[in-house]
Amino acid sequence: MAGTIFTNARLLLDGCDQLQTGHEVLVDGGLIRAVSAAPLPRTPDTTVIDAGQRTLMPGLIDAHAHIMGLSLTPKNISYPEAEITMASVAYLRNCLMDGFTSIREAGGADHSTARLLAEGAAIGPRLFYSGKALTQTGGGADFRTPDEHLDPCGHVGPFSNMSVITDGIDEIRRAAREELRKGASQIKLFASGGVVFPAEGHASRWEFSDGELRAAVEEAAARDTYVMAHVYTDEGVRRCLAAGVRSIEHANFVSEETVAMIGAAGAFLVPTFISLVQRVESAAENHLSPAIVANLERTIARGRQVYAWARKHEVPIGLGTDLWGPEAQKSQLRELEMRRDLDPPAAILRSATLTNAELLMQKGRLGTIAEGAYADLLVVDGDPLADIGVLLDPQRNLKFIMKDGVVYKNELSA
Repeated sequence: MAGTIFTNARLLLDGCDQLQTGHEVLVDGGLIRAVSAAPLPRTPDTTVIDAGQRTLMPGLIDAHAHIMGLSLTPKNISYPEAEITMASVAYLRNCLMDGFTSIREAGGADHSTARLLAEGAAIGPRLFYSGKALTQTGGGADFRTPDEHLDPCGHVGPFSNMSVITDGIDEIRRAAREELRKGASQIKLFASGGVVFPAEGHASRWEFSDGELRAAVEEAAARDTYVMAHVYTDEGVRRCLAAGVRSIEHANFVSEETVAMIGAAGAFLVPTFISLVQRVESAAENHLSPAIVANLERTIARGRQVYAWARKHEVPIGLGTDLWGPEAQKSQLRELEMRRDLDPPAAILRSATLTNAELLMQKGRLGTIAEGAYADLLVVDGDPLADIGVLLDPQRNLKFIMKDGVVYKNELSA
């Protein structure tokens, strides 16, 4: 039997609250072919990797990433395309080297980014991209000021490469179909305003009509996929759930009753703490006003309460970061840290692996060490089930990275 065998490892296996010893894992052709409690047969062509009693675990998944920015602001239309591409390539590489072997990109990345990865011109995680996020006129991803009407090319645009302005049921259908035509893994839309860049006019409690929301969901369902929605408000979340939205992003200002409705609808909640914390930390250098900083701090506090309600009502909680730009990406692993006093390590890891895999419609393929799963694997010094902090220092503790059976880092002896 050829391929690669991992031996002498402590495995992070589904449903176990402790690392499991005495197993060997066979990888071949980009897949996990066997997980065995008995020694696996070798041939002269078999590569054997001795983990040295370190932790062998699935690669992490970030379910809410933004790779197409140069800075904290998504208002990036004026940046040269080449600079944005270079920034995205750096972001992708750093994600992978931090242990994220899959990301769901939440607006901006498209088929051209996926092609760079497929052709080997860039290295990075598996990319589940949304293409352009859909936003209504004056919506959460329409970044025009009241004095801005047309983008530099003379078009009505949102002043951002991450989104497209679309209004009306027919136009929503067309916009969703266009992103799906270009290979989007899911549709992203904005269903309420934001908290960092609030509209200078009347802030929205919800966005898009019921019919518009249903149209986006229907078009996604026709391609066997789903809609993820940026939405902070109680009314916004309820309207999304009624329309069939599957992935609720943020939701910091909802009631406990609405949180329970997320679980009852079979939807997922994806909180994003580190992006808010990182913006507070960098408020001075990014010239954020005291009012926005206060709103960010209130949003973080409310998000923590929502998280507690989600645990109480057994709502599936994903892990996302919502960070913009290569500098912000350096805080990506800190999302694990933000949850330390909200959840035990096993639950945090479940969010970043099994739950996110199910959210991405990749159950059994990602986020697990099991026969038939993709060979996306990490070897880590320490026990992340006892201390999630061991993952926060990848330079010291992350000894081995494999994605799709390809080794990207190996500080172990073969």
